[in-house]
Amino acid sequence: MKKHVQACIIDDDAIAVFGLKRAMAIIGFTTDVLIYENGLDALENFAQRIKDGSEIPSLLFIDINMPVMGGWDFMEEFTKVLPYKKNMPKIFIMTSSIDLRDMEKATAYGLESNYLIKPVSADVLEGIVG
Repeated sequence: MKKHVQACIIDDDAIAVFGLKRAMAIIGFTTDVLIYENGLDALENFAQRIKDGSEIPSLLFIDINMPVMGGWDFMEEFTKVLPYKKNMPKIFIMTSSIDLRDMEKATAYGLESNYLIKPVSADVLEGIVG
């Protein structure tokens, strides 16, 4: 039996969210998906979960460019909020950007191999979570 996985999509693009959720359904990955339209909403929810002793999602898909708090600002704050590195969820950065500075930032967080170009297809998703 597969281990239960709660995924979280942090992205303000409804079409990208729909596509990623559809890709998850196609590969039979998970139906337990939290969605936030910006990093601040996700960060506040995760901070409350940590405070309450609850688990945060084990898999995060984070868009770089969002209003209120983008992906890189979220990552900077999230690494301060999460008390133990061993509890760090698997994180994927999603973007339609081809800016090399974004890849450099991904590398700084150790996410260079978790850098996904949108839209994320079912084949790509299966390759990383399957």
